[in-house]
Amino acid sequence: MLRGTAYALAASLIAATFARADEPGAATALEHLAAGEHDAAFAAAARLADAGDADAQHLLGFLLENGLGAERDMPRALALYERAARAGHPDAQFALGELANAGSGVQRNAETAAGWYKLAARQGHARAKLRLGVMHVQGDGAPFDKAQALQLFREAAAAGEPEAQRNLAIAYLSGDGLAKNIPQAAEWFEKAAAAGDPVSHYNLALMMQTVAIPPSGAGDAIAHMRVAAEAGFPPALVGLGLLLHDGLVEIDGVAPADLFEQAAAAGDSQGAFLYAVALAEGDGRDKDAAAALAALDRLLASPGALDPALRSNAEDLRRRLKGGGLRGWFARRGDGQR
Repeated sequence: MLRGTAYALAASLIAATFARADEPGAATALEHLAAGEHDAAFAAAARLADAGDADAQHLLGFLLENGLGAERDMPRALALYERAARAGHPDAQFALGELANAGSGVQRNAETAAGWYKLAARQGHARAKLRLGVMHVQGDGAPFDKAQALQLFREAAAAGEPEAQRNLAIAYLSGDGLAKNIPQAAEWFEKAAAAGDPVSHYNLALMMQTVAIPPSGAGDAIAHMRVAAEAGFPPALVGLGLLLHDGLVEIDGVAPADLFEQAAAAGDSQGAFLYAVALAEGDGRDKDAAAALAALDRLLASPGALDPALRSNAEDLRRRLKGGGLRGWFARRGDGQR
């Protein structure tokens, strides 16, 4: 699923590039790609790339990186991206930054990635600005500089980059680097959500449940939670499952345990705990203490730090199951025990 999303994003970036191209053959190559005619796209792009067309070199690099129209060939893809990048092609510069940042086809080098992102960002590449901003926040490949990061997020957000809009919203919501401003946070989350960002849908749902958001047509909290859950965002699967369990929403053929199980499968620790609870209590699943214990053991043994409260709840439930006594955890939620 993530691979498909990345492919669609890359194809849209390529589309923007070729929309500006003067060479008719470049547009033809893109049309073939959009139609799924990879062999034809490869042939058309290869002819132009050999003639020195930077747009075609970028497209051909993309096709070779992804094994479309030819066998995957990372060395050749990298060479094509570099030719186009050194000719000033921002999308090729960004592509090289992505590969260096991820360590895909090359050894990971954050400084090299930041260098390519900077070149693309100087030409207005919104996603490069986003990536560079994140590097400044993390101090990874670029000096830690929160003010510079926020400036890059602002520029990328203004250009319509959803993840940058979300990052800016989080800064306004938390007051981290910016004066805390709930209406501004909601506005930027709404823009990112409108562009299809599931995390922003989830954050809007939480804001509507926990803080006052001025009327702005942002929609219903449950609707936002559902959009984020349907996109597969694990915390939203948990949130929607709890809303289902509490009777605040109904979805035909879907039980809360179904959503908790999906979240658990995606690695969400709260989802894993709630799925174990569902198995222990027979809530949306056949009651199965052994399966619940196995799920709890997996959760407690999972790598990475668990939230202390969640760990305590998981250990408590495990002891109760081992001891044969279990008061319903979902019922206990009403007593403020999570």
